[in-house]
Amino acid sequence: MNKFFKTSQIALRTQTNGGIVYLFPQIIMKIIYLVPLMFIWRIITANGVDSGMTLTQLLSYTYINALLSNVLNVQTFINDWDSAGKCAILFTRPFSVVGQVVSRTVGEWIPTLLMFSLPMAVLAPLFGIQIIPNTLWVIPSVILCASLGFAFEFLFFCLTLRLKNVVWLMWVIRSAVVSFFSGTVIPFKILPFGMDKWMLYQPFGSLGGATLSLYIGSAEPLQVIPVQIFWNVVIWTFTLIWFNKSRERIVSYGG
Repeated sequence: MNKFFKTSQIALRTQTNGGIVYLFPQIIMKIIYLVPLMFIWRIITANGVDSGMTLTQLLSYTYINALLSNVLNVQTFINDWDSAGKCAILFTRPFSVVGQVVSRTVGEWIPTLLMFSLPMAVLAPLFGIQIIPNTLWVIPSVILCASLGFAFEFLFFCLTLRLKNVVWLMWVIRSAVVSFFSGTVIPFKILPFGMDKWMLYQPFGSLGGATLSLYIGSAEPLQVIPVQIFWNVVIWTFTLIWFNKSRERIVSYGG
């Protein structure tokens, strides 16, 4: 565990070595993303559109997604492993590769959580946002969501290797697929043709959308937690097997 904490600590420091002012553009972009959506939901509900969710739920869904976006939609540095030549270094350290990726990513989350998420959570009541979760089951749900997000990161990395290192293309495909099928951008409840009834049960549905639905009370714990556990077991098992078989390809690309 000491290796985990030390790696996270080093990753945290790398985010602030140049000063916290360099984090402001990232924070501003999050606010620019958040504000228009808040107005859109208010306009939609004011016009009497039946979205299947109350205005309070829609606002909370979008607000919490912005605050916890890094955790609900995990993205790590392994996207550019081969192109940046970072692979060999990770394999020479006395620490599992998965452990290094997870600990480093968690450390990189902390500055944004402290400088953006925490202040915005305090200010939420001023904007009429309900940030108190509907159930405490959201805590294990967030952990399961992040765990599955890391699994998908390694899964897409293995797929990138198989496709001859098309890093940028795979990043674009991954972003589009996860954004829609995870329900982080568009809540499952407002999808047409009864799509919400099955979207929650597909693999990507156990990411941010499942946790956010549980957070605002549009889904029950028995609908979310067992499915998240199931996909964690399935995806991690498949990913670790494929990742171990891909090691030779990883080293050869790095020289």
